[in-house]
Amino acid sequence: MLKNSFVFKLAFLILFFIPFLAFSQYQIQGVVTDAETGETLPLATVFFAETTFGVTTDTEGRYTLSFSEPGSYEIVARFVGYATYVAKIRIEDERNVRLDITLKPQVLNLGSVVVVAREDKDWRRHMRLFKELFLGYSVNAAKCKILNEEAIDFYMDEEKNVLYAYAEEAIKIQNMGLGYDLEYYLEGFWVDYNSMLSSYVGFTVYREMEARNSRQKGRWDEAREVAFRGSQQHFFRAAYAGKLEEEGFKVARVTDMERGIPKNMTEVDLNELITKGQFEFSRRLPFNDYLHVTYLWEAQSHEYIQIVNPLGGSVTYFGEQVSWISLVEGEDHIEFYSNGSVYNPLSFVSKGYWGFEKVADMVPINYKAMN
Repeated sequence: MLKNSFVFKLAFLILFFIPFLAFSQYQIQGVVTDAETGETLPLATVFFAETTFGVTTDTEGRYTLSFSEPGSYEIVARFVGYATYVAKIRIEDERNVRLDITLKPQVLNLGSVVVVAREDKDWRRHMRLFKELFLGYSVNAAKCKILNEEAIDFYMDEEKNVLYAYAEEAIKIQNMGLGYDLEYYLEGFWVDYNSMLSSYVGFTVYREMEARNSRQKGRWDEAREVAFRGSQQHFFRAAYAGKLEEEGFKVARVTDMERGIPKNMTEVDLNELITKGQFEFSRRLPFNDYLHVTYLWEAQSHEYIQIVNPLGGSVTYFGEQVSWISLVEGEDHIEFYSNGSVYNPLSFVSKGYWGFEKVADMVPINYKAMN
């Protein structure tokens, strides 16, 4: 079996320090070292996951991560051959914080898993599937390009009929639809051909492209706003603020789903369900069965309709964007932050429109929505 590609160090740090008197930016500084030898690691990547804030360490392993907004973040450190370091942090006041990071060497035990050679036709077939499940089928997905496909390896577990993907280096993605260059650090990707279910998990750092002219910038601004509106990130931001209705969302509890059609649906006020989270700055959403989420202010895309109804027959939800979520076995809540990020993203499954939207339609969690 493929081990450790899904495993990363997870820590939680609440950083309460005396703020400095006058800084124009917030900063976290430190050194990245090998946990076993103590040697510094030059050119390691340090970033806030799902944001535009990221740097690489210098020749002595030092980094300074500057950012403009306080809030809740996941700080991530990556270096080829080492397990991913992740720490949950909360920055509330203007400050300069010291955080030294140690990385542990990563050991892969492939066991009976068959590595697919890149020159093999199966690798090309797996790559096509990977791009569909990872980038999606939307207009923005069609404008995305993976620049280093050769960095992605595939492993086939013949006994379980499960395909895994793994990349030691960041997957570099050019998204011309939204005007972002992305580096995606893949922690795990699998497709179970028996159940026909798939999943992926990882960390993204975004970099805004420089527009050629004001017209292109305008298109990107509009496309980013469309991508954000109605998204999962938008939903959890609105839920945290208690403004779901004001932001265009309608939520119902569903006790049964039959081929994607809800049964016994009852509208609910999530303000009555949401409770304080395990952290001062998080919230919990406990629920049973399914939550059926409708975004009223934007219609489904043509590409989505083609995916859910390729033969052109009747479509149950042809107008507004409709999604539904359910908790995975063993979980009883979703924990989320004010910026719309989710603390435990593997605790639930999204279907419908949110299941259709993939990496190509995501914006950074520090994205500022237009008013």
